[in-house]
Amino acid sequence: MWEEVSEQERQKIKAVLNRLLGANFLVREKDRDGYAVIRRHKEAIEQYLQMLDWEIIVDERHECVFVQSPDSSFRRSMDRELSIWLLVLRLIYQEKRKGLTISAFPSTTIHEIRTKYETFRLSWLTKTKLEQAIKLCARYQLAEALDADIRSDDCRIVLYHTWLYVIDSEQLNALQSRIEQYRTGEERGMFDEVAEETAAD
Repeated sequence: MWEEVSEQERQKIKAVLNRLLGANFLVREKDRDGYAVIRRHKEAIEQYLQMLDWEIIVDERHECVFVQSPDSSFRRSMDRELSIWLLVLRLIYQEKRKGLTISAFPSTTIHEIRTKYETFRLSWLTKTKLEQAIKLCARYQLAEALDADIRSDDCRIVLYHTWLYVIDSEQLNALQSRIEQYRTGEERGMFDEVAEETAAD
């Protein structure tokens, strides 16, 4: 199968795989060329990743790609504040996507995110931690700020469909109790739903 791929295409595959192994998610909206390469050579890429014991999911319905190691050995540990941020945004994504067409990305605002924090009686993020949280989401192609002033309540955040693979729908019912555990200090483990960066990064 690889023998049928030209050298030029192999270089394109190598580039997109290096990005995927480092960040785990790819959204067509953010990387149309990379998404096209993966679709074009899906079988060859699947064959290669199988040798590494990695799994690739090409979600053509939501136009995104997710790769993961089956033993979770490359998952990333995060501090409490970033863990809570991801859990809250995952809840908001699920709420916002209801009633939208498949192609539409849900969106929220800093005000809505802050309100969700208040609902759970959670302390809001400092400016530095908020910047880290938004950069983290952008790097993993989970979300992106559409406005420059991220501290403004009106700052819009677009949520990509890659959230479906951060925490699956079967775990959603447990999210609120998990956030409550973080609030009361009972949750000691670090967030491990986003894969850790690999040496290919």
